[in-house]
Amino acid sequence: MDPPNILGNLSNGSIYPPHSEVPGKGHLLPLPLNLIGLIISYLEAPADLARTCRTCRVFHYMTLPQLYTDVTLRSYDSIRYSPEHGRVEGSGMGSPFVMGLNGLVLRNVSGYVRQLRFVGEWREHDLEEFSKRGRVPDSSIMLNTLVRVVIERSANLRDLCWELNTKMLPTVWQGLESSNIRSLTVRFPSSRDPRPIMIVPPIPSLVALRVLDVDPLCYVDDISLLLAGSKNLRELTVVWSPRMREVKEPSVNLSTMFGRCQAANQPLNLTKLAVKNLFTYTSDTCGNFYDCSAVQEITVINSSGGLGDAGAATFVDSSYRRKSETFPSLKSLRGDKVSRELQLLLANTSGLEKLYIIGDTKATKHDTPNSTFPRSPSSNGASPPSDLHSDTLRDDTIEAIAQNHGQTLRHLLLPPQWRLTSDNIALLVRNCPRLEQLGLGADFERFMSMRLLMPFLPNMFAVRVLDNPDSTEFRDKMHELDDGTHEKQIGGATSAREWSRIRWMQLADLVFEAGRPELMADDDDEEGTPGKMSYRRKVWKRDGEAVKDIAIWKMDSMEV
Repeated sequence: MDPPNILGNLSNGSIYPPHSEVPGKGHLLPLPLNLIGLIISYLEAPADLARTCRTCRVFHYMTLPQLYTDVTLRSYDSIRYSPEHGRVEGSGMGSPFVMGLNGLVLRNVSGYVRQLRFVGEWREHDLEEFSKRGRVPDSSIMLNTLVRVVIERSANLRDLCWELNTKMLPTVWQGLESSNIRSLTVRFPSSRDPRPIMIVPPIPSLVALRVLDVDPLCYVDDISLLLAGSKNLRELTVVWSPRMREVKEPSVNLSTMFGRCQAANQPLNLTKLAVKNLFTYTSDTCGNFYDCSAVQEITVINSSGGLGDAGAATFVDSSYRRKSETFPSLKSLRGDKVSRELQLLLANTSGLEKLYIIGDTKATKHDTPNSTFPRSPSSNGASPPSDLHSDTLRDDTIEAIAQNHGQTLRHLLLPPQWRLTSDNIALLVRNCPRLEQLGLGADFERFMSMRLLMPFLPNMFAVRVLDNPDSTEFRDKMHELDDGTHEKQIGGATSAREWSRIRWMQLADLVFEAGRPELMADDDDEEGTPGKMSYRRKVWKRDGEAVKDIAIWKMDSMEV
């Protein structure tokens, strides 16, 4: 007996029998199942996938796995009403959050889930009374129990995100110990309501861990055993609560988190490390919790200290800024502080491919209402111009970037407070031929000379000429011309072959996208003579949403 032709059945199968006929409409052409699957694979919106599931039985079975691949359940602390018909959401049953959780528990769909997120506000009734009696509210106990059931039923679960405002209890942690998840995000609550504290067990399959809003006074779980025992962990992100740095409270003790790694002399083999809002004294007893030689990407936001910071943080930040470490495998560095330690790090390493130095992007008094590019809020306020405009530190840092990383650098973002000179720009262009995305601060005169150097960067894809937070001169120059004039001038200037790869450009707060060169007519002269035909690139003005996923814009924020 010949074996079944599975691939042939897949390509020859269809939702209609051959030569089927609909009265008054002729024959229906058979639609192969693999073509249906290809069409469905382009659907992304959950609403579109849900409607497709309700079309027919075949579409239901083919769309259902994609519909439940990525599940996000959002909880609200109040009853919501539909904006379409004014009815209560979930009328006749429970809230959409609870009914979604009910479906994952009772229906045979949890096996399709690969990414599961719980976000929003979970309302706990009589919380103060339960806290006085040393109990956890029953609603939170039931929530964690149902989540534990979903995790155990989701055999293909790889990514779990808990961002509810209530704490994840030991019931869920114990279920994760035997799961196959590779990425875990946990947000700890900011309230000080008593909760059980658990020593989190290791998760052997865990590769990426994100812990958010860590506050030692808010009953956070002990993740030291999780870090020490998860041998496959490669990416670690720790975001502390901003409260400690705001009130200058050094209550964070790194030994409670990394002490087991240090005691076992087994540093974490991390490739990506990101920290935010760290405010603590660092001692030698917990100084080598990760292997510096393996780290490829580092992000430090509002943690390291630097020029422009308040003097009250100096003693704490300087306790670990003095440590000199080398990172031979470092490929990406991102931070928001300018300091001599950063300059020395750049001078003592080589081979960086991406460097993002985020400046003070707090909106200033000269922001205009029609600004098209959103500014990222800074948690530290404005920095003294005399510090961030230090010419010596700026020149030394740029020289270190050009000399040590120029041949490998592809992305470069410099603080907008650094108004680069013509020599600075020429040094970068001459030593960084592989640049693809560039963001820097330059005055109007330097910007005009910069146009002459850009053709020497053949791989350039996106350019940002940043506005000066302390002056309106450059922005005023850009706003003197209307959008049409900008589009025409950019289209003509970038029509040359050397500019062919540039697609995105930001001038102060104006963002433009350049298309392909087209044959266009110049404007008529004063006598009405038709303008000459010439090749120019079609240019459109865009808003910040159009560039939010491009690295040179996406990385210019305080998020990690």
